[in-house]
Amino acid sequence: ALRRAGGWSTSPHPPHAPSAGCGRAMLGAPVAGALPGMAAAMASPGAASAQEVKLSDPLIKSLAVGKVFRDHQSGGVTGMDFTYDGLHLVTCGEDNSVFVYSCERAQRTRHLRCEKYGCSLIKFLHNDKDGAVAASRSETEHVMKYWDFHENKYLRLFRGHTGRTLSISPHPYEDMFLSGSEDKSVMLWDLRVEKPTAKINGQGPTIASFDQQGLVFAACVGRPKVHLFDTRNFAKGEFTCFDLAPHIRGDDVLARFVQFSPCGKYLLVRTASQLLLMDAFDGELVCEYPVAAGAEAAPTGAPPVPSFSPDSQYVISGVAGGDTCVWQTTNARQVQRLTGHTSAPTRAAFSPAHALVVTAAETLAWWIPESA
Repeated sequence: ALRRAGGWSTSPHPPHAPSAGCGRAMLGAPVAGALPGMAAAMASPGAASAQEVKLSDPLIKSLAVGKVFRDHQSGGVTGMDFTYDGLHLVTCGEDNSVFVYSCERAQRTRHLRCEKYGCSLIKFLHNDKDGAVAASRSETEHVMKYWDFHENKYLRLFRGHTGRTLSISPHPYEDMFLSGSEDKSVMLWDLRVEKPTAKINGQGPTIASFDQQGLVFAACVGRPKVHLFDTRNFAKGEFTCFDLAPHIRGDDVLARFVQFSPCGKYLLVRTASQLLLMDAFDGELVCEYPVAAGAEAAPTGAPPVPSFSPDSQYVISGVAGGDTCVWQTTNARQVQRLTGHTSAPTRAAFSPAHALVVTAAETLAWWIPESA
């Protein structure tokens, strides 16, 4: 029996999507059914916090599809992000649409359009479910937008990059963000100012990301290295640098994604064909996750974007063929393989505050644990 829980309303028709670990049915039809355990999966707003997520191997192994959305009508999802409290999710895609969802009600709450610039990446700001920074998809105007969802207007346009934006990382509690670009530069921005407040020049396409406390940021600037900077003293240059070259195979040695673990101990680094976990203190390789080389690229040309669980226990990523793998963080042991998408999920993420996983491919699938 299906149990009603908040907005995850039951459906008069059986779900068309598979449970995790089942045969390869496709996530092609909308699912409006709640699964048992939904009440436990979605905490109340007052109780939501990353510390309250109690993930375990049995819970991860019980993940099953709770709902599927087909809102992006053409092309794939190019950007996805949760609010810090896990109550809202935003996606953007090649169809120039941005959708905002309530995670408690499992409903779409906003549909916004960005016809002039398009939208390739989008990130919520630290203190506002109605505010985000979005990167343009335009081939000629490489602007980023400070977007007020409530008023549906741009509060500010950030101009400075001369190439496509490859990464956006808002500071966890201050009004600033980092961006990386094909124009070989990392820029630091103040939300109140249209021009960048600082610039780091590189030797190739760049990406950058703050740690969870905003004290340090990591940057990859066109070489197989990760450079760490003190946020307050970045003008003095990097305080350390980790060489990835000994661990990277093949000709494409550029890092396409870098992220600190929530606990701050690790760095997750994605190249075109490898997914590596590095020690954030000494730069040593901890493990490598078995992502298949040649996995389908995202619409932006990037490989699938991975992420950590909020307690840093697990790493999740789309892989070739349409599956999503969840591994134990420090030893790359596969805990679960979520099946059903027809192409490699471009994005896969844990909610920061609930027992919820979202994967984005030809559809947007929400995975929740089945109750015993």
